[in-house]
Amino acid sequence: MHLSDIRYERFSNKDYSTARELLTQDAETGADLLRLLDEEPETFICAFIKDTLVALAQMEAPAHQSHLQVFVAPRYRRQRIGTAMVQAAETQLQAGGTRAVSTSFRSVAPASPGFARKLGYAPYYSLVYMQRTGGFFAQEEAPVRLYTDEDFLPAHSLYATAFHEMRVHVGCFPDSVVAQPNEGRRNAWRADAEDRFVYEFNGEIAAYSHLHGNEISSVSVRSDLQGRGIGREFVKYLCNEIYQRGHATVVLCCVVGNEARQLYDSLGFQETHITEYMRKPLGSV
Repeated sequence: MHLSDIRYERFSNKDYSTARELLTQDAETGADLLRLLDEEPETFICAFIKDTLVALAQMEAPAHQSHLQVFVAPRYRRQRIGTAMVQAAETQLQAGGTRAVSTSFRSVAPASPGFARKLGYAPYYSLVYMQRTGGFFAQEEAPVRLYTDEDFLPAHSLYATAFHEMRVHVGCFPDSVVAQPNEGRRNAWRADAEDRFVYEFNGEIAAYSHLHGNEISSVSVRSDLQGRGIGREFVKYLCNEIYQRGHATVVLCCVVGNEARQLYDSLGFQETHITEYMRKPLGSV
C-alpha cells in the first residue's frame, strides 16, 4: 500500500453505517467523533483505499484557528495514513486562511500526544467533562428568562469578557482576546434563542448561558458581579430546565484550572473524563 493510493472524499450519507462501525472499533478514541458524526456530518472527510474506508477526519471550516481530529481504523495504524490525512487537511485549511490548527483527544489515549508532537503540535489546554444525575434542585423562583435578540450586545459582552478573563487566569491562552460581536454570531444566537438564557440583577443582564441538548455551555457571569452566588443559582436553574425537558443527566465541561470547577463539584457534578488539546501554527499563507 502506497500513500498515493489513498482517496479522500467528503462524507456522504452512504458512508454513515460504515463510518460508525469504524469509530466503534476503538471506543476510547472514537467516542467524541461518534457524537460529532450525528451532529455535524458535513465536517467529515473520508479516506479510502480502493473501496475500503480506512480513516476519518473531522475538520472545521477554515478560520483564524480551526480544529481537526483524525481517526484511523486500528488495523491500518502505523502505516502513516494518519500523518498523510493530517497533512492533507492542514494544507486545505492553510489555503483557506487558517493560521493555527488545534486537535484533541481523551487523556486515556496515551499514544495520541506522541503522534501529535511528531507532527508539530504542542500542548495547549485541557477540558474536564462532568455530569450530574442528582435530579431537581429545590430552588425559589430565579430571575432568569429566555434570551432575546435585543440582549445580544450586553450578553455577548459579558460572555466574551468573562471567558477572556478566565483564559488569562488559567494561563494556557497567551493570545486570548475579548471576542468582538458580529452579525454572524448574532444570527446564530437568534436561530436557537429558545436554548439561551439570561440572569437579571437590578434590571440588568448579570449572566448568560446556552443549552445544547442536555449540556450546559458558555456559563458566564458579569465580571463585576462575580462572587455573589449568581453563578450557583443560575446553574441550578439551568439544571432544572434540562431535567424539565426530559433529560436524566446534565453534562458540562470546564477548562482545567478554572475556578468554576469548585462550583460544579459542590453542586454534585462528577468528572467523567479529560480531553487534552494541542495546537500547531501553520505560518503565513
